[in-house]
Amino acid sequence: MSKTRNPSLQSRIIVANQEDMLQSRRNFLKGMAFGAAAIIVAPVLSGMSAYAAEGGDKVLILYFSHSGNTRRLAEQIHGRVGGDMVELKTVTPYPQDYDTVVDMARKEQRSNARPQIATEISNLDEYGTVFIGFPNWWGTMPMPFFTFLEKYNLGERNVVPFCTHGGSRLGRSESDLKKLCPQARILKGFEVRGSQVSGAQKEVDAWLKDLGFPVGNTRRF
Repeated sequence: MSKTRNPSLQSRIIVANQEDMLQSRRNFLKGMAFGAAAIIVAPVLSGMSAYAAEGGDKVLILYFSHSGNTRRLAEQIHGRVGGDMVELKTVTPYPQDYDTVVDMARKEQRSNARPQIATEISNLDEYGTVFIGFPNWWGTMPMPFFTFLEKYNLGERNVVPFCTHGGSRLGRSESDLKKLCPQARILKGFEVRGSQVSGAQKEVDAWLKDLGFPVGNTRRF
């Protein structure tokens, strides 16, 4: 015996099926959108994690400056990322005369000297990222940084080099940093001619942004 269908019930079933199909489609599209967003966000998160390594979340900008150019570059970086800015000083200051300091730096490098440093950092554990700033002396960092990095173990922190130079850019400083800080993550460095530091803010911003640092609401020098 055949059953007589209820027209109103059949209509409700059709509508319910259509709603189920529509919801399934929405869920599918939502999942696709989430997947696409994850693809886009992943590199950003990866970059942002670049300055939240071992230690605290704070940033240390440690720099050595003889003529003042590296100090100005350090100030530009500090104005964007904040944190603490510390000058690396030696117990015996370097001569102010250019030719004299050039010869002295050459002799220190040839003898693999370790000049005594006056700077002490007792709260290194607070920092997750350490910027290392220096003038390029004979192809690498001034020797006081070798003294510092052998005294203070930076562990697995992020180490970010930046330098001023007269044409030799970063030289071999990055490879020297890898030897001195074998466990650290050496991030992409920044270099600029000493004579062009005053106009380098846009390039500094682009570099920091590429590393994953937020450089939106910042102050200018």
